[in-house]
Amino acid sequence: MSHDIARGGYTKPKKGQRDSSRNYNDGISPLSSTLAAPELVQKYLSRNQDPKSLSGTIIKDRPGNKSANKRKSAKDKKADAYLAMKTKQLEAGAVAAAEAEILDTTSVGFIETENEMERTYKLKQEEIKRHLDDQTSKQVYSLNLTQYSPYNITYSRSGRHMLLTGRTGHVAVMDALTLQLKTEFHLTTGGPNSIRSSTFLHNNTMFALSERRSVYIYDSSGSEVHHLQDHVDPLSVCFLPHHWLLCSVGRAGWLKYTDTSTGEKVGEFRTKLGSCGVMEQNTYNAVVNLGHGNGCVTMWSPASSTPLVKMLCHRGRITALANDLGGNYMVTAGVDKQVKVWDLRTFKSVHSYFSHNDVNSLDISQRGVLAVGAAGTVTFWKDALSTKQKSPYMSHRILKGGASCNNVRFRPYEDVVGIGHDKGFESIVVPGVGESNFDSYEANMFQDKKQRQESEVRSLLDKLKPEMIQLDPEQVGAVERDRKALVMEQRERAKDADTKPKKEKKKARGRNKISKKLARKHKNIMDESKVKLMEKRRMEREGKGGNVEELMSPAEKKRKKGLEEG
Repeated sequence: MSHDIARGGYTKPKKGQRDSSRNYNDGISPLSSTLAAPELVQKYLSRNQDPKSLSGTIIKDRPGNKSANKRKSAKDKKADAYLAMKTKQLEAGAVAAAEAEILDTTSVGFIETENEMERTYKLKQEEIKRHLDDQTSKQVYSLNLTQYSPYNITYSRSGRHMLLTGRTGHVAVMDALTLQLKTEFHLTTGGPNSIRSSTFLHNNTMFALSERRSVYIYDSSGSEVHHLQDHVDPLSVCFLPHHWLLCSVGRAGWLKYTDTSTGEKVGEFRTKLGSCGVMEQNTYNAVVNLGHGNGCVTMWSPASSTPLVKMLCHRGRITALANDLGGNYMVTAGVDKQVKVWDLRTFKSVHSYFSHNDVNSLDISQRGVLAVGAAGTVTFWKDALSTKQKSPYMSHRILKGGASCNNVRFRPYEDVVGIGHDKGFESIVVPGVGESNFDSYEANMFQDKKQRQESEVRSLLDKLKPEMIQLDPEQVGAVERDRKALVMEQRERAKDADTKPKKEKKKARGRNKISKKLARKHKNIMDESKVKLMEKRRMEREGKGGNVEELMSPAEKKRKKGLEEG
């Protein structure tokens, strides 16, 4: 009985016809249509092949069973078809695995040497560029902008856009992926030190510039949107994305917070440590770190009018500061030519490095690689936070003659580093420094206009209050302790800190002298002289007399003879 195929039935083909619903082996192997290397396919083919399952289908000749020998030819046809089907499946699986390994570009890897004599920091960008793909090789370039130098470089959170600002008033926004110029303009009040610092706000459509008088906010077209007159003479700015707070610190030593969603001033605090131009945020807890001229680092929160932590890190002015993404380590550099790594869990120095030149910029990548920009050289240190390294991972010399590094920044989610210097800007590739997988809800570099609007609304709904910024963000939402017990505990700690520690008494007096202790130890030791002495005393107590000299030791006899002669 035959059924209609459209109704889900199956029509059996006539003798000599091929069934179109079955997958026949037409002699075309999957190995002929793959782009993978043959040795890579053979590796997966040998790994997945099971000889036991294939050998079990062979029918052996049995002399005692004539019916089996009669049906031998029919059995061999079925076994051959089964073997052909299994072989094709194994080849298809090996090809798929090999192609997946080739197309898997999300894995992270550093440059590894073949022997101990090779050094990775000796590699030049020209050598690395020859082994890169076309898209990544385009990221190695240099811009000659001597007219408006020195330059600062800032990347957006997604790493798609970068902001180039020249000290004399040149501003440019570029697409870091396609290298297209989005916005470019010159400030009308341009001049020396007209732009000190810059930062993107919640996305690439708005950015803030710290100019000579105050802080200005511009949109993606270059139009001025806001003028924050309260931020007077700022030297550095930064933006807290989860709180929508714009922070600035200036020559007068005032730290100011402004909510960019409402335009209200959240707080302003006097550092009382003079002019400050070094400011970085800890992305783990949103605490702002300031580097001062006396070598101290202070950590601030808008919920406190005094610094949460004050650390003496260097014996001179602090020139650069950086924090890792986990919030466990902080790296500082000063005029004493020391680069120190600090553990923020214990606020103690882990180790330090020495630099022959003054360090102008520091940055830590998403993979924990430390970048140190000093004079005309930028060095990259792998695993330099947890352990002290003897040599850098990579080193780059700025090609422009006499150029000095102004700042260095890692591009998020890419193995690209931007360097702003006295002659312009350079972009280089350092393998293994970027995070390969990104969260599209956190930072999507391929978002369109609608997705950008949705993410902006979602971030506004999820905005955190400024009072929630503290050293340990895990304490937010915890059960508060009893106020009276907490006050009493703080008073006891303060009392213990004010009291002078008591001096421990020396116990080596009287019976505790060393000679007394040794005498007590030897008291129970019985030797020949001690036995004679005990016998002599016993005879004296009993009054029996006797020859006492026989019981005397040689030393006692000598002492007695001396007394008699005297």
